[in-house]
Amino acid sequence: ADCGAAMVSYETLKRAAIYGAVLSVSGCSVLYYLIQRNLARSPYYTEAVQALRGNSHACSLLGEPIRFQALRLGDKENSVTTEHAQVMIPVAGSKSAGFLRSTASFRLGRWELESVRLEFKGRSETLTIVENREHSSESSF
Repeated sequence: ADCGAAMVSYETLKRAAIYGAVLSVSGCSVLYYLIQRNLARSPYYTEAVQALRGNSHACSLLGEPIRFQALRLGDKENSVTTEHAQVMIPVAGSKSAGFLRSTASFRLGRWELESVRLEFKGRSETLTIVENREHSSESSF
């Protein structure tokens, strides 16, 4: 009993599955890139980067050129809500590498940095770049 149904070959199904997988992975990659780009353009990210670049001691410890790498979106240390942002930005220079830890709060229609600290990989020292005690919240790194 054929009932007029067309048979789909195994090769056609295999090809459709491969194309579907490629489209899914491509879509996820584009989404990941767009999220990264939006985070890197946010005030709490750009102001933390500017604070580091404005600190000659931090720049000399890292060594020029200083490169900022993508945030690890799956890292629980990175958290952004409508009122609070806590990000850990990977940073590397010619002499050293580490993380720029930043906290900010959204007040009166704008983001304000609470703290920016530079942590070096393999070393226990931390360099405080911004510490705004007036707005600092209970949660800290």
